[in-house]
Amino acid sequence: MTRDIKAMLEIYFIAGTQDCKEKSLVHTLEEALQAGITCFQFREKGKDSLETDPAARVKMAQVCQLLCRQYDVPFIVNDDVELALKLEADGIHVGQGDYPIQDLISKWGDRFIIGLSTNNVSQFREAETISGLDYAGIGPAFTPLSKQDHEGVIGLKGIKDAMTGRDHLPAVAIGGINPSNARDVWATGVDGVAVVSSITRAVSVREAVQQLKK
Repeated sequence: MTRDIKAMLEIYFIAGTQDCKEKSLVHTLEEALQAGITCFQFREKGKDSLETDPAARVKMAQVCQLLCRQYDVPFIVNDDVELALKLEADGIHVGQGDYPIQDLISKWGDRFIIGLSTNNVSQFREAETISGLDYAGIGPAFTPLSKQDHEGVIGLKGIKDAMTGRDHLPAVAIGGINPSNARDVWATGVDGVAVVSSITRAVSVREAVQQLKK
């Protein structure tokens, strides 16, 4: 990939329609793009999502992708290879129990930016050994507001430990990150912060994004 992955990870916005209660996902995403997010992951799953309406889900993804293209921001699909291929997305992100990461890389590593979630130091160290992996998510840093089935919180110490002695793999912290604690998260040495609620629930998306920056 020709993109600077570390730069891409700086302000990594993750959302689906289920996360947007006051304003639509499209409206929120456009505000976030205008405010300066550097990456968007389409994660449409769970309660109140379009998961049970495949056609509507694809249409929403297409609208979000078009917006991202207008702002030259990478459009990443969460855990859905078929959708990523259909839309010719920029990338795909999977969790530990999702699509086998080695298979994903061998089949589509030359086509997608590929990210993997890691939930502790040992998983991050293992991710560092995976040839072709573009970046790893690391967390939760704090208790997430947007996800009930999250992994155990590893905290800032866990993230800092993962970053200590890191070889090369770009890393983005995730989980409960907001403008009030972002500075402490940046201090762990990560390349970016990934957020959901900090943007979807923000009174001012522009202010939230600015305050999340390093």
